[in-house]
Amino acid sequence: MTVKQFQLNPKGCLTLSMALACGLSATVAQASGFALIEQSASGQGLSYAGAAANAEDASVMWFNAAGLTEIQGSQGIVAAHVILPKTKYTDSATGNSDSPSTTGLVPNIYWKGQYGDYALGFGVNVPYGQKLEYSDNWTGRYHALKTDLKSVNLNANVAKQLTSNTAFGFGLNAMQVDLEMTVGTSPTAEATIKADSWGYGYNVGFLSKFSANGQVGLAYRSEVVQNATGTFSSGGASQKITSDVTLPATASLSLSQGMGDKFTLLADATWTNWKAYDELVIKTASGATLSETNQNFKDSMRYSLGVIYAYNDKWKLRTGLAYDETPVPDAESRSPRTPDSNKTWVSVGFNYKFTPAMSMDFGYSHLFADKAKINKTAPTSLVGEYETDVDIVSAQLVWNY
Repeated sequence: MTVKQFQLNPKGCLTLSMALACGLSATVAQASGFALIEQSASGQGLSYAGAAANAEDASVMWFNAAGLTEIQGSQGIVAAHVILPKTKYTDSATGNSDSPSTTGLVPNIYWKGQYGDYALGFGVNVPYGQKLEYSDNWTGRYHALKTDLKSVNLNANVAKQLTSNTAFGFGLNAMQVDLEMTVGTSPTAEATIKADSWGYGYNVGFLSKFSANGQVGLAYRSEVVQNATGTFSSGGASQKITSDVTLPATASLSLSQGMGDKFTLLADATWTNWKAYDELVIKTASGATLSETNQNFKDSMRYSLGVIYAYNDKWKLRTGLAYDETPVPDAESRSPRTPDSNKTWVSVGFNYKFTPAMSMDFGYSHLFADKAKINKTAPTSLVGEYETDVDIVSAQLVWNY
């Protein structure tokens, strides 16, 4: 399924506040909410500025499938992103603290081919991610203990040059998620929810040249509805559960402008329809409602700027800045399973060509997150503040053949 956090109060009554999608071995989500933007090591060094207009390699298919028309011949990419978060919760009443974050690894695989006038692409991605593990005796054990939901997305794309200046791309997506969450039901007992699901969606994009060295990209990735099924287990008893969850659509507008032979300027604005991830309803197999919760998410924006400097034939240098809005509107809506806040990105990276056929991309980002207050009254009082900063190291090999 993907998103939602299941909880039990101390009396055993099922409640729910929010769940999270979690990446394939991923950790704290690094884009807004629980989304993962780590889909390209070349984009990482730019804070993903201009991602829907910057077709440096086949990873562009995640951001704008039309960009595949810019990639000559056939290409394969293997990428990995190591996410190193530091998250600390401090309780206002007791002063006690806990650090639930865990190091994670997010992989990407891309292939680009050609069939006549059509560029073909296939990608394997991790679009959402969250893995948090609190101590057994932390203040909020009746709200959350562990959240671990793995996801993988299979994305097939086709693109074509419509005119000399405009290209179009389209893709289909199949997304699988697998969730496990635990919560305290007494000082020594826990309850566990396990659920999984497949969901389907599409992506569409345009890439248009407005000058000899400038182009604009416009891309849309649809929402994905997950109809999850699983089990709820507590005290030796187990029952089947179901829940329908809508993962949000996104739309991006990107610009790329060459400045002479050396510099390229990039900019991007991306909207995420987090309002679609609205209320979470959990039902038994017979259709009875166990819980119904509204997370109050709002739509969010992400803004980024970046620069590419072509140093010579072998080296290309990158840097970028971004501002990521959180969809969490206030302390009352914030969940200990997604203690998200606004983030500022600072990134650097490079591309190095070993040979005309083989190159490597490296990217590093540091994320400065705003302090995030939480104020929950049920099932128990949880009032405190989260402090988070994140380091991300990304690398990929690009093979042209």
